[in-house]
Amino acid sequence: MSHSRHRFTWPLRRPSWIVLLATALFVALTVRLGYWQLGRGQHKAAQAAQLAERERLAVQDWRGELGEPYWQRRFRVQGVWQPQGQIYLDNRVYQRQAGFHVLTPLQLADGRWLLVNRGWLPKRPGQLPQAAPPTGPVQLLVRLQAPQQHYVELSRQADAGPVWQNLDWARYQRQFPLAQVAALALQLDGQDALKRDWPAPDLGVEKHYSYAGQWFLFAALAVALLIILHWKRRPT
Repeated sequence: MSHSRHRFTWPLRRPSWIVLLATALFVALTVRLGYWQLGRGQHKAAQAAQLAERERLAVQDWRGELGEPYWQRRFRVQGVWQPQGQIYLDNRVYQRQAGFHVLTPLQLADGRWLLVNRGWLPKRPGQLPQAAPPTGPVQLLVRLQAPQQHYVELSRQADAGPVWQNLDWARYQRQFPLAQVAALALQLDGQDALKRDWPAPDLGVEKHYSYAGQWFLFAALAVALLIILHWKRRPT
């Protein structure tokens, strides 16, 4: 008895030059975007390491230094609270509870105002926030940040009084046209009931690495599809 046997080969069907060109361009673009996201992630990781290093520096008396080398550093500042410039940032969540961030200007010895985020205050239904600062001279431990800019908002109606949606620096300066320090300070110490659990800045390092992986995956899929669609299993 004879048995017929079949051998299978995988002959290549040559794709058109348009398909090859489109695939090559797509792969080149996605690989380039992947490496760009990797570079962004590495840059942000270096920034995060630099900020963490500044956090470990010894605390010093602040002498008015400003700029990128001083952001996230800890300083001691002295002054007197100015409650007339106090505002509350709404919809700030702490341990899954809604509340406010309390921002109060501290008048320094040179007369300038340093806006300080004193901490988080829980929201009480039907009540306006109340967090009167201490009177008289105070000394604080703070961490300096760049002045916050305007965020996306649905409405500005709440900003007519002391409750704001976000800190719009330019709007704050217009409302309180006094000499102000171009920085925001996070208060780190204090004896009041405000919560001061300040997380490290999220620079989005993992997000960039995730995007890079997605772009590299798209490039690999394009090559795989090109091969799969142009090979045909045929018995001989």
